[in-house]
Amino acid sequence: MNITNDCVDCIIGQIKKATLTLNCEKTLANEINNEVIKRSKTFSFEHTPPWVVRDVYEFLALKINKPDPLEKVKQDSIVVANTFVPFIKQLLSESSDKLFTAIKASVAGNVIDFAAKEQFSLKDEIKNVFKTDFSINDYETLKQQLNKIDKLMILADNSGENVFDKILLEILHELYPHMELFYATRGKPVINDITIKEAYQIGINEVATIIDSGVDTPGYEESRASKDFNKIYNEMPLIISKGMGNFECLENNNDARIYFLFKVKCNVVANAIDKNIGDIILKNGSKD
Repeated sequence: MNITNDCVDCIIGQIKKATLTLNCEKTLANEINNEVIKRSKTFSFEHTPPWVVRDVYEFLALKINKPDPLEKVKQDSIVVANTFVPFIKQLLSESSDKLFTAIKASVAGNVIDFAAKEQFSLKDEIKNVFKTDFSINDYETLKQQLNKIDKLMILADNSGENVFDKILLEILHELYPHMELFYATRGKPVINDITIKEAYQIGINEVATIIDSGVDTPGYEESRASKDFNKIYNEMPLIISKGMGNFECLENNNDARIYFLFKVKCNVVANAIDKNIGDIILKNGSKD
């Protein structure tokens, strides 16, 4: 999925929001925002949003001299997400379909997205998601494929969301004890996305092998990933792809191995799948 004019406006807005969140001094904030507006005039419409946004977040990190500008946002999100773990585990203990409940918890966590123009309350999402239907629901197909494979990868997305991804991995391990599980992170800090630091921080290594994809984009751009990771990815029989960034990078691949799991948070993605902002999606990657 390539960028649109809406994406350009969104990227400009993201950086403005970041300078406010970071309490940048006014002169510095103006310099950063004006430069991003200038760069936006030459954004390539032949690339995905994650590819394009990489450059402006690198510029932000350089100007404020912080390799992970939104580290506090990430850590705060993890703290808040952890407060909901007892509630979700109680629901799992009462559930007749633990996998489906864990998937719902994982997609609820996808509301934690600094980059999204539309912002949602995690508390409201956790409260409502278990009573909300997927607008696209390929769960039955996913279950059928799970019975045929020996390994699975989750492509991670945003910090805080990793707390709920761990619960999903725990349930997968419980239900499919012989399945080898992998959790793929970004290769370096970008926006509020998960790196190996945040994955190890909450103990995902207890239930899955954590892999650094090498990408410096907020979505899996194959050309930005390491050769070793791409080899593992290409040999993976099943992939759960979290979030809109990964969807934007992978939706054109027509890959039946992929199941996209995310909440719709912008018009561009909503239009691409003919759904509405706020919908939750569990979609197989095959276009057939």
